Amino acid sequence: MKAVVIGSINMDFNSTVDHLPVKGETITAGRFKESPGGKGANQAVALSRLGGDVTMIGVVGGDGTGKSLIEVLKDAGIPDGGIKVADTATGSAFITVDKQGSNTIVVYPGANYQLDMDWVEGFKDEIAVADYVVAQMEVPTQTVEESIKLAHELGTRVILNPAPARPIAEGIYPMTDVIAPNETELKILTGTEDIRKGAGLLIAKGVKSVVVTLGSQGCYYTDGKEEITAKGFKVDAVDSTAAGDAFIAGLAFKLGICGVREALEFANAVGAVTVTKPGAQDSIPTYKEVQEFLRRRKK
Repeated sequence: MKAVVIGSINMDFNSTVDHLPVKGETITAGRFKESPGGKGANQAVALSRLGGDVTMIGVVGGDGTGKSLIEVLKDAGIPDGGIKVADTATGSAFITVDKQGSNTIVVYPGANYQLDMDWVEGFKDEIAVADYVVAQMEVPTQTVEESIKLAHELGTRVILNPAPARPIAEGIYPMTDVIAPNETELKILTGTEDIRKGAGLLIAKGVKSVVVTLGSQGCYYTDGKEEITAKGFKVDAVDSTAAGDAFIAGLAFKLGICGVREALEFANAVGAVTVTKPGAQDSIPTYKEVQEFLRRRKK
């Protein structure tokens, strides 16, 4: 399976706390850790660990952090040819995680906002032969939209993870094969909290299929004709930071290889295994680990 991931590359600064702070509150972290992250890089690493052939297109700064993140991607089996180095600071994310595994995240885009179409278009050949282009919204909106147009013109299917959610040009929806928001992102995009209604509105805009991630509850799928609710797996959650990214990777890896129901179950399993470990990329499982998890659950 070949995938091109177009998106963000960050260093995550993780603090573990008893509870998430409220406005004006100062609390003490029990644990602090730096770990590689960024939605784009997370999804690329997850796809690679599952067995995908991945090209990552993104930007890091010319600082030590950027250099270390390139090495992390190379160690995960992802070539560094798609990574541009800009004369600015590498993107960062400041993550607070409580005892239940819930989190809050503040992202500083940094070099990620230097990703432009001049760079992306240099990888037309890779996009043309990919099974999927996977995109998110932590890089400039114009770059995301133009990348989707390019993939569409080249006949490559597109999975869009609209996170963080923000307005998308109406003409982009019909070029998107799968859009995968969570409940909050779905509400921002459609103005409704009703999952079925919101998904239906996205289908009406021209999206071929919608997958709404529901955290521990699993996910909801529709293509306008068929509806599937795939239940999640109960696990002892430690950190939900990269669970959504792991889900997207699992979905991209399996779609086209098997039926939709099996792909949704696999994606739920990838996300479930991810939340049982701390960190972003550090927590993402291999294909073997996911298969073992599913085998144990089916017993």
